[in-house]
Amino acid sequence: MIKSLIESLLTIVKKPAVLLAGIVFILINFAFRYFMEEQAIEVLFKFFEFSTYPVFSLEKMPFQLIASYPGDLFFLGAVLILNSVIGLMLSVSIANYIFEKKSIVSSIIYSFSNIVKILALVLFFGLILVFSVIVLWLVSLFALATGLIGAIILLLVILLMGFVLIHFAFVPALIGKGMKIKEALKESWNFSAKNIFGLILLLIAIALINSVLTQIYIAILNSGIGEDEVLMIFIELILSLIILTYSNIVFPAYYLNKNK
Repeated sequence: MIKSLIESLLTIVKKPAVLLAGIVFILINFAFRYFMEEQAIEVLFKFFEFSTYPVFSLEKMPFQLIASYPGDLFFLGAVLILNSVIGLMLSVSIANYIFEKKSIVSSIIYSFSNIVKILALVLFFGLILVFSVIVLWLVSLFALATGLIGAIILLLVILLMGFVLIHFAFVPALIGKGMKIKEALKESWNFSAKNIFGLILLLIAIALINSVLTQIYIAILNSGIGEDEVLMIFIELILSLIILTYSNIVFPAYYLNKNK
């Protein structure tokens, strides 16, 4: 695990061209946000205006929300799908670069050529998310009705969902390796099952590293430099680029090291 973390950092240092993928998709995401973010924020704030909600019980909540805000929910779903596609294209590009050892430009082109596969994968996980929300809603109803026992069951269900989700952590990287969706899902599950404790430690390490970089940004923001808005935007973009690139290098690097 430590070897993969160090190698991922060295990859950025020795092959800074890998940052190009992050630059491309950050710019695409920026253009997307320019046209959609303001409306998305307005819709989100609408959901936080609880005083406008009709009175309904938890049992009727999903149905009432869908009936009351069908257009808003559809819009937020579309925004989430597009954001996920952009993020997944970045992951696939970097993974392809690590696995195939070709130019980063060809890896970026590879992700665009597989956009239908990437979209299908996003929709697949979207369906899993919807199913998970339904299950959590049903278990929450049971927890309210049964008290402590139901609360324990709810916690166990959440842990189980997290455990299952971890097993699919390598799917984007394996798509970048050239696998089909079904093949990538199966391989990710089998590989993660064999290395579950190492994978959990890897995820914790990535979270800690990202947290450190975020704290560095906050420290800079609170310093005298933070008064320069243009400079802070530039620093934020650089840190975001490093965090995204590093996080997406680690998974294919870990996969390669474990399969040597």
